[in-house]
Amino acid sequence: VCPASCGLASGRRSSRRCFAAVDSEAEAKSRDWGGDSGGGSLAKTVSEGEAARAAVPLRPEQWLVEHHFDEIDSTQSYVEREYESFDQGRLTVVSADFQTAGRGTKERSWEAVRGQSVLATFYFRFPEECETSFVNKNAPNVTQVLAIAVVKTLKWAARSGSHAQRPELRIGVKWPNDIVANSRKIAGVLARAVVSTSGRLDGVIVGVGVNINQSQSDMDQILRAVWPATSLRALMGDEHVFDVAAVRRRLGAAFAEELGLFFAEGFPAFRDEVNNMQVLLGAKVRFRVSDEEELDGIFEGVGDEGFIRFRAPNGRVRSFPSGEIVLCSHSTEA
Repeated sequence: VCPASCGLASGRRSSRRCFAAVDSEAEAKSRDWGGDSGGGSLAKTVSEGEAARAAVPLRPEQWLVEHHFDEIDSTQSYVEREYESFDQGRLTVVSADFQTAGRGTKERSWEAVRGQSVLATFYFRFPEECETSFVNKNAPNVTQVLAIAVVKTLKWAARSGSHAQRPELRIGVKWPNDIVANSRKIAGVLARAVVSTSGRLDGVIVGVGVNINQSQSDMDQILRAVWPATSLRALMGDEHVFDVAAVRRRLGAAFAEELGLFFAEGFPAFRDEVNNMQVLLGAKVRFRVSDEEELDGIFEGVGDEGFIRFRAPNGRVRSFPSGEIVLCSHSTEA
């Protein structure tokens, strides 16, 4: 399996299910998450971390470049086409009020009502100060870092405004890339890697769709057997309308801030926070390792490398870089 643990060449599902490769040069056409990880440690030295952090301005607005469209085919597709024209030393976000061909994971479509959702795709490169082994081991976990920013932003939005009676919101993450609130899906993350000919995975394209102002009747039109769709407005009450642009800007700034720490210390700095947000932590689940193998056991969160930890009935704890939680006997909310 390649270092980013996507298993694309073997046809396996990715642990993030959202990672694939975008070729940065003609010679990379056959690569997915190719390249030797180098066997290095996830943790960098203090000097390396300081250098990487110094590459990012302290204020997110100094580093973040925003491009917003009224309508676009897909923010993800646009960035995949245009990322080479972006400032490679900054975090670029492309957003839109409406997508005519929005995309979700596994090439599913993403449905959204015009102007009612945060629809955004980010592009960045790891600073040159980050060693290739560090980059290749941490890049697949960018989706989890963005998920943290989404959860924090939704909680901020729910607290804002004048809501006389705020309903209780339990917002968290369903591994690997769904954000859920009160047992309903409110957002999803999709990412791809930009692979250089050397195998360094320093370029990342990561998109997110967050339901904000749709009514519950709008959400009920999206048929999902489990984790039915919802929006912030539907959860807070249809009488509440949120400023989608303000939420979008807040999310961009939050993600930019999280990336500063991510570049300096890698995913281990986020592991505890990610696990605290897991809505199925400690739950009995069925885990699909591959099309040929499924296991029943307890979901124990993720480790420092971002791999899922799964306790089998015999008590043995195993880590998997890829797979999918397909069934749970009960669900809990963070």
